[in-house]
Amino acid sequence: MPKTVQFDTLGGPDVLFFVDKIVPPPQAGEVQIAVKAAGLNRAELLFIAGQYLIDPVLPSGAGVEGAGEIVAVGPEVKGFSVGDRVAITPGFDQLKYVTLGEVVNMAATALEPIPDAMSYIDAAAFWMAFGTAYGLLVQKGGLTKGAGQSVVVNAASSSVGTAAFQIIKAHGGTSIATTRTDDKVAALREAGADHVIVTEREDVVARITEITDGRGFDIACDAVMGAEGATLAAAAGADATLVAYGLLSGEVPALPFEAMIGRGLTVTGFHLVWQLLDHPARRAAAVAHLSDGLARGDYRPVIDTVFPFDQVADAYRYMASNAQLGKILVEMDT
Repeated sequence: MPKTVQFDTLGGPDVLFFVDKIVPPPQAGEVQIAVKAAGLNRAELLFIAGQYLIDPVLPSGAGVEGAGEIVAVGPEVKGFSVGDRVAITPGFDQLKYVTLGEVVNMAATALEPIPDAMSYIDAAAFWMAFGTAYGLLVQKGGLTKGAGQSVVVNAASSSVGTAAFQIIKAHGGTSIATTRTDDKVAALREAGADHVIVTEREDVVARITEITDGRGFDIACDAVMGAEGATLAAAAGADATLVAYGLLSGEVPALPFEAMIGRGLTVTGFHLVWQLLDHPARRAAAVAHLSDGLARGDYRPVIDTVFPFDQVADAYRYMASNAQLGKILVEMDT
């Protein structure tokens, strides 16, 4: 019988357990998928702890992205057939569907075909990271090909951060990564960062000003906010944009009015589902761009570690340790 991850109390990875679950036939608009791999995200850690934007209904499953093979197709589904290899994007009702299961039913609208040359691991690691990076950089931040923009990326060792380096490069921009210690400097440069600032020992504002020849950044991707977001804002260039997409600091953010008024800084936010996947035109533009990037070889997810499915709690503990660079996944034996 297929196994599925569940939790019936809020907390950390220790609250996760496996249940044997009979998966019913897919309903209208659904397909059934034998999941081969699932990408893990910090949003799930927050969801499991009851600290996310959506509250779980207990007992609850988890997981917002993955990849696998369609094994059954429900009524009213067009464009997909049994045997198709598909990636599961986060564009589904998180209280109804999950990806951390060996066999799951899934809304067909959340699926994207997997190119023949792409592995299940890469497919499960791609859409959340690259969709988020594309949306916050291009659709919200105004990243423009050939404009020569300078882009700051904090939480740079995340899967979104490493995806952002590739998208910035493809648009001819300059990426400036920030990291707390020297431990990841070499790896961030290898992952594509043009410049790396170590926040523990360097003046962030002074270094950004130096790297940009005094102009300040054009776009900043802020997954931390709080005091770190305020520091970034102080390095903004004229008419720059700061896009917030996370609150890793846990601090109540304050709007940087001085930079907003004095330099015309725009502060905005981005969520992959609500600002991109729920909007057909934006989704189509993102899928077209990212698919082209895959075909050209410009875009490829950076994989940190792949855990066996039965070690999913260990995988989340590893994520919580902040040791990774790139994507953490689990692989199913289906």
